[in-house]
Amino acid sequence: MNTKLESLFEKYNLSEKNRFEIRNFYMFLDEWKKHNLLNNFELLATRLKKIETDIQTEKDILIWQAVDRVKNYIIEKRKNNINSDIKKDIDLLKGDL
Repeated sequence: MNTKLESLFEKYNLSEKNRFEIRNFYMFLDEWKKHNLLNNFELLATRLKKIETDIQTEKDILIWQAVDRVKNYIIEKRKNNINSDIKKDIDLLKGDL
C-alpha cells in the first residue's frame, strides 16, 4: 500500500468507491505513471468531485421530474373522479325530475 496515495485520499476526502477504484488501477501502472498520478492527484480529485456533483445534480433533476409526473397524475385522477362524481350527481338529479 502506498502511504502517499493514502494520505492524498485523506487530504482530498475521496469517497470509498473512488479510493477502491484508484487503488485497483494504481497497482497496474508503471513507476513513471504512478509518480505522475501522485504529482497530479489534485487535478484528478477535482475532476472526480465535479463528476460526483454533476451526477448528484442529474439525480436531483430526475427525482423532481418523477415527483412532478406523479403529482400531475394524481391531480388528473382527482379531476376525473370529481368530473365523474358530478356527472353521476347530475344524472341522479335528472332521474328524480
